[in-house]
Amino acid sequence: MKNRTLFTLILMCLIGCGWAQNTDGGATELMRAVSSKYQGFSAMKFHYTLKVTKDSKTLSSSQGDFALKGSKYRATYNGQEFYCDGESIWNYQKSTNEVSIFEYDSEDDDNMMNPKLLLKNWEKQFRAKYIRDEYINNVSTALIDLTPKAAQSYYRIRLFVNKTNNQIVRIALYEKDNTIYTYYIEQFNSNATFPDNYFTFDKSKYPGVEVNDMR
Repeated sequence: MKNRTLFTLILMCLIGCGWAQNTDGGATELMRAVSSKYQGFSAMKFHYTLKVTKDSKTLSSSQGDFALKGSKYRATYNGQEFYCDGESIWNYQKSTNEVSIFEYDSEDDDNMMNPKLLLKNWEKQFRAKYIRDEYINNVSTALIDLTPKAAQSYYRIRLFVNKTNNQIVRIALYEKDNTIYTYYIEQFNSNATFPDNYFTFDKSKYPGVEVNDMR
């Protein structure tokens, strides 16, 4: 799966916005509460585990980290590092010691890493439905399905919401080829603080790095 799809999924589900009015079994009411909670965070950081399964078989398991402050973000995933300071995006490939730099464009629909852009028309993109409650690790958890209105490679995103604190603890993306990408959100910190240079790639820390400036 493309890296942008990964961060698209995380950002879609961890920052809230207004949800469309619909008959959804209570999903709108719950997600508005989730939305309100996450919009109150000035910055956040979390660790996640990604498990990929297909036909009940585990294909892979990996871990990563994600930090967000306004339009700035920093993430690690599968040997890659991503930085965005709100003006430029850096994608560092550890295997080749190479970094590519792109201009950040808040109007670029292909760049789904910006939560402000991504969630601008959120209610126009999905239908939400409350599926059921489950107890996960002895915590009452609501399962909410998001179905895209326009054709996508996936047909469903399932959110697992801790009903005690309205935090999303798990996200599952269902691809049409029966592959399921499940993200387990761990070590969530809503009181994180970062200096602005935390979101800028510092090539001095990567001796011999090859720089591909696409701006």
